[in-house]
Amino acid sequence: MGQITPRLLITALLAVVSMSLVPLLIRSTDANEITIGLVRLAIAVGLLSPFILLRGKLGSLSRDEWLGLGYIGIAFGCHWLTYFISIKMSSASIAALSISTYGIHLLLLNWLLKGQLIRVVEWGAVILCFVGVVLIAPSFDLRDQMTLGMLVGIFSGFLYACLPLLHQRIIRVPTMSRAWGQFVFASLVFLPGIGFSNWELNGGDWWRLAVLGVVCTVIGHSLWVKSSSELPPVITSVAYYLYVPIAMTGSFIFLDETITGTMVLGACFIITANISIAVLSWRRSRRLRQLALD
Repeated sequence: MGQITPRLLITALLAVVSMSLVPLLIRSTDANEITIGLVRLAIAVGLLSPFILLRGKLGSLSRDEWLGLGYIGIAFGCHWLTYFISIKMSSASIAALSISTYGIHLLLLNWLLKGQLIRVVEWGAVILCFVGVVLIAPSFDLRDQMTLGMLVGIFSGFLYACLPLLHQRIIRVPTMSRAWGQFVFASLVFLPGIGFSNWELNGGDWWRLAVLGVVCTVIGHSLWVKSSSELPPVITSVAYYLYVPIAMTGSFIFLDETITGTMVLGACFIITANISIAVLSWRRSRRLRQLALD
């Protein structure tokens, strides 16, 4: 882990590109949030289950590890559902920007739950991110659906930030098993709403759902697991935020969404703040490792 090679960098880039397709495909399909979640989960579980069963690792999991998988799956399912709602309520660009606040959420969660001190420069990044959110806000009226969609997206970013902390609790469980459990237990969030799903879709909608399930979920997730496991964390943290400008560009070209100068400025603030947090965190961990060696 930590070795940088062209192949791993390309793998990370392909994973990010696949993630950037998600808001565009969801925004452009008539399938609703429940239908999208059920299809993506069915494809992911269906394709991953044979590999998991062949490895035979599930029988060795303890009760606490199964509970951990359940917590991860529920949090992941709620993250997906709120992200889909955000995309449908606001726009692909605003939803992508809203969820990208997760780095700030992770910083604050580590402070609240682990007592990790936040330095002055990091508080500056938090403020910068907040200013960025204000700039991308469609309005300050909570009756505005676009604004509500943005707030739902920010909450989705919070749920996304909870996932690394939950994964750390069962880090001894193999990565593939954790991914499989994440998808399986996420279905508990979507299955109760199956009565609200819509299945009278045209060929284009089914094509989009297939791409979401195979390319964005199974392939994209697998590529991201590989790259994030083998590249230095600071590289993957920076690479992750490339999906925001890619998603915004795609929404402008393919969905005719309006991208204002204020939105671009807000996006720059949010991305800069989160990348700064990632780089500062990496430098802190490297310094601590060096002190331990000395």
